[in-house]
Amino acid sequence: MEKHYIILMVCSIFVIPQCSNGIAQDPKSVKKWFKDLHHAKEKLTEFHFYLHDIVSSKNPTNIRVAMANATAQSSTYFGLIGVMDDVLTEGPEPDSKFVGRAP
Repeated sequence: MEKHYIILMVCSIFVIPQCSNGIAQDPKSVKKWFKDLHHAKEKLTEFHFYLHDIVSSKNPTNIRVAMANATAQSSTYFGLIGVMDDVLTEGPEPDSKFVGRAP
């Protein structure tokens, strides 16, 4: 039986113009700098997509490449290292429109 894990990913992007005036680049400093620009208007873009993580089937998208000796006894899989090449789609169905990959 094929296992599918579907995760809704919501990504918010704040468009902030690049600056080279030497201000700190940490999030709080950038937010303060942006609020001080009285002529600037903040834009918010949200992306909604679904990540399909197939861990057991003929063609899994997530495979184990290494693990610690104690990983098999761990309920959280601590020590597991995996590689994924998951599909991103517009909807929760695996055959909905392909929008990208999450490497």
